[in-house]
Amino acid sequence: MASRRDLKKDIVYLYSELLTECFTISYLVPQCNQEKADALVAKIITNSYEFVKRAGRYDAKNNPKLVKAYYKKLGEDLLQDVLSIGKEMESLSK
Repeated sequence: MASRRDLKKDIVYLYSELLTECFTISYLVPQCNQEKADALVAKIITNSYEFVKRAGRYDAKNNPKLVKAYYKKLGEDLLQDVLSIGKEMESLSK
């Protein structure tokens, strides 16, 4: 298993890329809805903090199977969140 420190850095990097993309769309696409873009920026920042916090805490330290299941669920949730934010960014530019 990768270290929690690396996982947290990866999460921050992923969300910073999403944030950069959202700012790029909001500034370069003239028909972009600014209110939706601002709400999406707030969502990206909030979710970034939430996932970093979740990466640092897990329930069962002494049971490796539970720890593995916890981080697997965290990865699945992270992927779903990134995909949903990506879809929202697509709707900004339409």
